[in-house]
Amino acid sequence: MFFKMRSRGLLVHATICGCVAAVAATSISFAQLGGSFAPVAPAALSPNQRQVYLVRLDQSDCTNSNVPNQDGPLVSGDVLVTRASNGTTDLKIAVTAKPATTYHFFLKCVRLLTDITTDGEGVAITTISFPTNSTGNVYAFDMYPEGAPPGNKFQSAQVSFQ
Repeated sequence: MFFKMRSRGLLVHATICGCVAAVAATSISFAQLGGSFAPVAPAALSPNQRQVYLVRLDQSDCTNSNVPNQDGPLVSGDVLVTRASNGTTDLKIAVTAKPATTYHFFLKCVRLLTDITTDGEGVAITTISFPTNSTGNVYAFDMYPEGAPPGNKFQSAQVSFQ
């Protein structure tokens, strides 16, 4: 009896520790501190990568030329863009927005790329790919829920491979 209870207790303890470690690793890997995202230092990016913020902004032009790529109170996520050698562009997207909401994520002025649904805390992390030849060397992303209510739209900073 004591052995069964001790084994069960160790199993529960191990499960809790594993969950805590996973949450800590996720938090650290996305560098989310105090509600703002810390981008990867430019020196850490390869020549075929760019990292841009997602900023709460209702509208901008097709390349988001007026969206700053700097941290601030309107930043709600970031996108790591990687041009792969196989002709695709890979995206790693991390956002914090309205909880339990589905956002349409667009290659701006081109096409819908995917839908992203936030969890109960408003967090979503996803990866997607699209053909690199879908766009030129300068482009942007935008993201908004169905109906696009004001104040709930996001624009990426401009992505430039020039």
